[in-house]
Amino acid sequence: MSHNCKNIYKGILNCLFFCFLGTIPLFAQVTRVVVDPSMQKFVGDISQLDRTKYFNLHTNANTPMLQQFFETYNVNNCGRGFYGPGIDAKKLMGEVGVYPKSKNKPSTKLKKVRRFVATEHPRNVYKEGIDIDGFANWAVNYFKSLDESERPRWYEPMNEPFVHAKDFYDEKDWDPVAELRVKTEMCKLYKVVGDKIHAEPSLKNMKVLGYCAAWPSFELKDFGNWKVNMGLFLDIAGASMDAISYHLYDGINQVGQDNKRSGSNVLAIMDLIESYSFSNWGIVKPHAITEYGGIAVKEFSMIRNVQSIRSQNAMIFELFDREDRLEISIPFNVDDAKWHITKQNNYLPYKAVLWRPENMGVPKNEITGWVYTDRIHFYNLWKAVNGHRVYGVSSNPDVQVQGFVSDKQLFVALNNLDEASQNIVLEVPGISENLNMLHVKSLTVLKDDLARYNEIKLADLPEQFSLQANETVVLAFELNKSPKINGSIHNKRYYSNKYLIPIKNREPLTFNFNNVDFTDGKASLSMSLGRKHDVSKRPLVSVNGKAVMIPLNWKGYDQKNRRVFFGTIEIPVPKKFIKKENEVKITFPDDGGYLSSLILDVEQLKSK
Repeated sequence: MSHNCKNIYKGILNCLFFCFLGTIPLFAQVTRVVVDPSMQKFVGDISQLDRTKYFNLHTNANTPMLQQFFETYNVNNCGRGFYGPGIDAKKLMGEVGVYPKSKNKPSTKLKKVRRFVATEHPRNVYKEGIDIDGFANWAVNYFKSLDESERPRWYEPMNEPFVHAKDFYDEKDWDPVAELRVKTEMCKLYKVVGDKIHAEPSLKNMKVLGYCAAWPSFELKDFGNWKVNMGLFLDIAGASMDAISYHLYDGINQVGQDNKRSGSNVLAIMDLIESYSFSNWGIVKPHAITEYGGIAVKEFSMIRNVQSIRSQNAMIFELFDREDRLEISIPFNVDDAKWHITKQNNYLPYKAVLWRPENMGVPKNEITGWVYTDRIHFYNLWKAVNGHRVYGVSSNPDVQVQGFVSDKQLFVALNNLDEASQNIVLEVPGISENLNMLHVKSLTVLKDDLARYNEIKLADLPEQFSLQANETVVLAFELNKSPKINGSIHNKRYYSNKYLIPIKNREPLTFNFNNVDFTDGKASLSMSLGRKHDVSKRPLVSVNGKAVMIPLNWKGYDQKNRRVFFGTIEIPVPKKFIKKENEVKITFPDDGGYLSSLILDVEQLKSK
């Protein structure tokens, strides 16, 4: 790495460290963002963006209209849909829990799969007292018998099963004893299915996901929701899963409070799952986000339909930073959903569709053609983005940033989590002498309004520009020559063996992070809290006996509309404090709530 490049990196860190803490007044009005195309970024061992993990569609169809969409918008032909051994057995045998005799012979020949998530409605898979072994054996035979064009890479046995638990017992709705009984049996089903599919040599290409949580509000009832939902599942079946699946939504998904998960809440959810995984299995099992976005409420309208992509853009930035531990993610955008266009539904489209009839409100046989809804703007915004990651950093946690280089193109993506516009100073070292043209795409989705999508071309990068509330911008720099890589940044996480620690007044919580490989770069602590709003979020924190400052800001909003704050606060740590063996102490000035996870994140600076 050149001396100049290293100095630029250190200068960026020194400035942004204090800006992040909120101690420099200048940056209360201006957000400084730096993207260095000469500094390659690695998430774990991954630098190249794998678009197949991010740009997908919730569909199991394969029509000419879909094929054109995949090609036009650089989207992987990978989706999610409802089919599997449960519904197949039900059709053949007439009821749940009765399975056909297998006609398949034992096979060791490895069977091909397609990139697809197959899931099923719980009512087609489960009933209380089910023959779990019988279902699992049938599932193995079912997947062995499928054509390779239909055999899914991922099997998620049930879609959002726990919110349907009350459908399977005779006690009153939401009876806690009955709920636990049914959920426990569901977990056992997942475990046995996972174990039997993994034991079948011909199905080694398949992976099993679970439990497909609809409502990851882990923090409620002093994390009682974690204990009887995700915690219960992981204890029973987690070791048998290839990835942990759940859904991330802004809004109300099936049950619970109105959540805005975008920002710190998403981080806290994912960090708790990762910490559990490491503590119990010594590895971090990947995430499978099989639906995400914003919940569309009530019946279809153009405005309601487009609201979701505001959340999809906010969440995808965080998913980009976890590619090394992300199995698959699917924004909840569906195809034309013709099944929904019925008299009962006023002949209106399903609320999450990507296509709508051009003449809405008529029976299917009277539809004259199909047009995109404004959800297409999500795919249009991102369709060209590709390449290897480059280093990017923002002085404001509410302004998300990602950078990628592909040959002679630099892509810089920005998103504003805040409800107020942000003045942005974007610095790209070396860009002025290498820029041919700048293409700017912007997408703004305001509450209760249609999407505002724009594309412009510029000859130069503006010295300062405004990023509106809930706006996402992708800047594509056309370069005269490919940027030279002068160094690299390697992101690595270190986990403690502790998670979900009760907080007590002035009782230090101690965490150890050992065998840390860190000599130069940037370090931070990701501290996730589940606490009521009237108690402190700024404890005393020391690293190896040295006090560190807690930021006044974090990603996303303050969560005041929710009963409990559950979010991640990222704490910068001076690099000189970090040793090979580290002790972190955290002391709160009051009682209540939990420190759900604490993770040490380092960005190791390396020479070329």
